[in-house]
Amino acid sequence: MKKSKIIGLILTIVLMLSLSSCENESTGNGGQLVKVATVVAPTHPVNIAMREVFLPTIEEETDGKYNVQLYDSGRLGGEKQLFDYTRSGIIEITAVGTVMWSEIDMMATPDFPFIFRDVKHARKVYEGEIGDEIAKYLEDREPLKFMAWAPNGARVFSSSKDLRSVEDFKGQKLRMPNNPIHVKLAESLGANVVIMDMSEVFTSLEQGVIDGQDNPLSTFRQEGWYTVSKDIYETNHMVSSIELLGNDEFLESLPEEDREIFERAAKLTAKRAWDIYEQSIEDDKEFLAEQGITITEPTEEEFSKMREMAQPVYDYLFTKYDWAEDLVERIQEVK
Repeated sequence: MKKSKIIGLILTIVLMLSLSSCENESTGNGGQLVKVATVVAPTHPVNIAMREVFLPTIEEETDGKYNVQLYDSGRLGGEKQLFDYTRSGIIEITAVGTVMWSEIDMMATPDFPFIFRDVKHARKVYEGEIGDEIAKYLEDREPLKFMAWAPNGARVFSSSKDLRSVEDFKGQKLRMPNNPIHVKLAESLGANVVIMDMSEVFTSLEQGVIDGQDNPLSTFRQEGWYTVSKDIYETNHMVSSIELLGNDEFLESLPEEDREIFERAAKLTAKRAWDIYEQSIEDDKEFLAEQGITITEPTEEEFSKMREMAQPVYDYLFTKYDWAEDLVERIQEVK
């Protein structure tokens, strides 16, 4: 038996065991089973939109022809597993972050620092021609349909120490994910990088192993880091995305009318997720302020200084990817 088939069989067995122990939300009918998996919490805008838009749209517009089951919170595996499950057809549809960037290099673009002016600019890029171009880049290399771009949040820096200006980064121990772009950015700002899993962040902040980290405001709130931190520097240095991906073979097997319903439902779901996310930003800021967190928005002068300090990151990216410089320029030209 070929190695790829053995791996596929193992993945199938693992998934079947996972499914047997997981509760899920579904359209609640006996139609053709369609598994939709995410890694984010039930309260994440993507999962809220899945329940509000995706499930009912498929149910209503196909007259219950499909039994769409939603498995959130990583119950069927981590991001890399869900990506692999979807491209192999074990899962029909998934919503994951840019975990595939090491294999599909252009998917690293959402992590390029300071390429978006703000969340609205990022959304316009993702939903426009450039988003379509990046999506096609992935589709040309994987057995996947890129169904829609959804939000994962604008990343900000936080710390248990003073973090209210560019100068405050110097010497701080910041946790960063194991991604060279993130690591190089923190180092270029003068911080000392500590690479660790997100599950370790709370205890590490509590014990002083690290001073801070970077993540969206919503993550900072949901993880309870406001109890072991004091400052947020609202840099919005990366506006991260979640990609809604469908297995190509599954979608191509559907009648054309049904396939169009699935694809339209995905786009409507992503739009709803963006709306929910944008509305949540002020609520998160208000909540965190009530918990005693100081939130500082950098001045335009400080933003310019951070972009200058981050030039080594761009030099690295432009050397590594021959498409990067042109793409960044075009993103920044989007009004």
